[in-house]
Amino acid sequence: MLNQLCLALESVKNKDLALARSVINRERVVDDMDTSADTVICAILARRCPKGRDLRTLLSTLKIVHNLEKIGDGAVKLANFVDFMHSHEDSVACNFPLDDILRLGGVSIEIAQSALEVFERLDGEQARQFGKIHLNLDQQFQHGLHHLMAFLQTEKTNVSNAVSQVLMMKALERIGENARSIAELVVFQLEGEEPRHHTPDMAQDFPLEE
Repeated sequence: MLNQLCLALESVKNKDLALARSVINRERVVDDMDTSADTVICAILARRCPKGRDLRTLLSTLKIVHNLEKIGDGAVKLANFVDFMHSHEDSVACNFPLDDILRLGGVSIEIAQSALEVFERLDGEQARQFGKIHLNLDQQFQHGLHHLMAFLQTEKTNVSNAVSQVLMMKALERIGENARSIAELVVFQLEGEEPRHHTPDMAQDFPLEE
C-alpha cells in the first residue's frame, strides 16, 4: 500500500504514464488482499467466537485492512490523474503547479507510514497523538486550495481541469483520514474505546495514566 502511494506520487511528479499505469494495474492485487483478509478474519470469528481483547483485535484488524485498501484507492486516483494529463497534453491541466500536491503527498506518506508503525508496535501513546499530526495535513490541504484559487484567477482554464486538481488534493487528504482511522483503531484494540467519538484533542481525551 505504502509502495503504491509512493509510486503514484512519483508518477505525478515526473508525469510518468507507464509508472502510473503500473499503479493502476496493481489495484487488483490490493483488492484481492483485502478480500483475503476478510475471509480469514470472518472464519476465525465463526470458528472461535473470540471475546474481549481478542475480539477487538480481530474487529480492529478487519477495519484497518479496509482503511489500507482505501489508501490504495487513493493512490490509484493519483495515477489516473497522470493518465488524464497525458490525454490532455494541449490543456492548461499540464501547466498546473504541482508543488502543493507533491508537498501534500509527502505529508500523506509520512502519516500513512506513522500509522503502519503504530499498528505494528501497538503504540497507544503515539496513536493518541494522531489528532495533532493530522492537523498538519489539514493545513497543507487548505494551503493548496488557496494557491489553486489564486492560480485560477490569473490563468485561463476549464472546470474539468480545476476539478481534477481539487480531487487529487482531496484524495491525499482522505489518505490522511484513513491513516488517522488506523491509529484510532489501535486505541480501540488496546483500550476498547474509539477516539473518533471524542473531541479532536486525542492526547487530552486519552490520558497516558488512568
